[in-house]
Amino acid sequence: MRDGFAGWRRTARMTFPGERQDWSADRTRYGRDAWRLSQTGRFRSAPVTFGRVTDAGGEEGLAAVVSFPGRPRPYGARIVMRDPARAQRPWIVQASLGPLPPANTRRAFWASSSAAAPEDLLLEDRRQGEIWRFPEAAGDAIAGLDPRERFTVEFLFRDDSVMRVHFEAGDFAAARAFLSLGPL
Repeated sequence: MRDGFAGWRRTARMTFPGERQDWSADRTRYGRDAWRLSQTGRFRSAPVTFGRVTDAGGEEGLAAVVSFPGRPRPYGARIVMRDPARAQRPWIVQASLGPLPPANTRRAFWASSSAAAPEDLLLEDRRQGEIWRFPEAAGDAIAGLDPRERFTVEFLFRDDSVMRVHFEAGDFAAARAFLSLGPL
């Protein structure tokens, strides 16, 4: 059993499958900006990657990177999900019925900052994008969701439009535990 755990402990990358979307975890120490944990979504032609990032110095945080075609740019971003204090049971329905519970049973975590995204965090076919950073409490909340539940990253625009990108909680908690083994 010890040999089995030792082999698993040396595993650098792992995929945590979900019902519709997977989490990709990477414990490799790159010495540059990199995704440690990620899931990719899309709104029309705008790809969005969400998860944990690390910078060249090894500092980690929760973030969303989006590449918008053209203009305008959003003024804010938030993560929206079920609030277990208001709705104790997981919200698990067909996506066509609505991926999020009713508005009065949701909670949101606002982005704490935004900046131009480092090139290393962009999808291969993109040359520019924005990184929106979120508080660690949002990651704790996602880890507390039922793996079958979904959450949304919303980008808010000055014309009152909202771009919603849906993600699956999946095995976010297990993937975070895998990352807690430390970088290789």
